[in-house]
Amino acid sequence: MKSNLTLFFLLSFSNNFFGQEIFEYEKKIKNIENYRSTDLEFFNSTDDIKLYGTLVEPQNEYEKLVIIVPGSGMDTRNNHYLLTENLLKNNIAVLRYDERGVGKSDGIFSAANYTITQMARDLDAIYRTVKSSTVLANKKTGFISHSQGGMVTMTLLEQGIKPDFMVQWAAPVEKHGAFLKYQLQNGTNKFENELIFDNIEKKLEIMDIFHEALGGTSTENDWKEDYEISKKALKKAKQHGYTKKNYHRFYYSNFNSWKHIIKKNFEQIYAGSEVPMLYIIGSEDRYVDPVSETRLLQSLRVKNTTITIMPDLNHYLTKGALTIKSIYEIDDDAKNEITNWIKNS
Repeated sequence: MKSNLTLFFLLSFSNNFFGQEIFEYEKKIKNIENYRSTDLEFFNSTDDIKLYGTLVEPQNEYEKLVIIVPGSGMDTRNNHYLLTENLLKNNIAVLRYDERGVGKSDGIFSAANYTITQMARDLDAIYRTVKSSTVLANKKTGFISHSQGGMVTMTLLEQGIKPDFMVQWAAPVEKHGAFLKYQLQNGTNKFENELIFDNIEKKLEIMDIFHEALGGTSTENDWKEDYEISKKALKKAKQHGYTKKNYHRFYYSNFNSWKHIIKKNFEQIYAGSEVPMLYIIGSEDRYVDPVSETRLLQSLRVKNTTITIMPDLNHYLTKGALTIKSIYEIDDDAKNEITNWIKNS
């Protein structure tokens, strides 16, 4: 994983990593000389942020282009390198980018304040740049969105943007941060700093108070609204025994980015989507529940959707325990499943 600590899916890094061009879990793709590589600039006018990335194209004429949207934590344009190599070998172009405040991109990457809504504005700027290009406009363009990145992609769909196809990889489908409870229940994230109690039942009780308070509220960056909602939730939580002795420094869902994840509800966006979609998840995923998420997708009867549960694979579609250096070493069967679906979609 991208850190030894967990927050949502995985915790981000400290400010000491800002501006780094490649992380230890990333690698340059092999045989780059066999492809056309072009550095691109994107501008998020709402936040006045410039972002940078690299488009890698097959030498031969190609039909499809993928934008990879990584999960939580910092990523440069060197993420998901094995999957990228496989896509290129199959004549699919790949665009990856330095996230805000990472690599060459402007801004500040903040685990506390960089929200899904802001991430979506960054991705929107990238997507619109691609679609306005005279060279790329005729390409079928889609997303491969991992984990939290799947929430970013769904925000674009919520705003009316329709890619030609999308791969939702271990993305939360259930509304209002249900995956956080799943992490607590299976022991992946014990919330030892935010929920200091002796039993899971009490932790879930306090989580429910905050999730119910935040769920269904505005998803925009209205800090005054967030403050008032959190203040009322904290007051109610105190009545249930959640005092200052039950958390270190920050109470549960204190960070702005965290609040906005709990607020999100994409269930009806999924239900109304007609974009061809592959939803893929590992059977051993401990961050997002493969059973409840796929069951919900099936109940929503989402059109043009293929649901694939990869046996014995985890959140990153690798086997065994997650290590920081191997998170992007995707299993061969999984990368072929994704690549072949895109080829045939």
